[in-house]
Amino acid sequence: LFSRFLKGDKKVHQIHLDTILFIEASGNYTKVITSDETIVSHEKISSLETMLPMNNFIRVHKSFIVAKDKINVIEGNRIRIEEQWIPIGQTYKQTIKSLFLN
Repeated sequence: LFSRFLKGDKKVHQIHLDTILFIEASGNYTKVITSDETIVSHEKISSLETMLPMNNFIRVHKSFIVAKDKINVIEGNRIRIEEQWIPIGQTYKQTIKSLFLN
């Protein structure tokens, strides 16, 4: 996969897309959680979403985008990636279902 440059923590980070576990919007910030670091950026989650290849990432909640290949478990209204539980928003339920229909 490719990499993208992202401004965060007063630096510009090169992020390899295959290291991203999930992205979380919190307030005016967006946290990009990778396998080895968390980068806090001022980018909106919607603008990050447009930068990501949608065949590899999926929006699961208004505040969360996850890497499809990093999902361990989908249980009820949540997804587990490593030790993190991520909520599934009501409006994104259908999108999640389409994951295991293909």
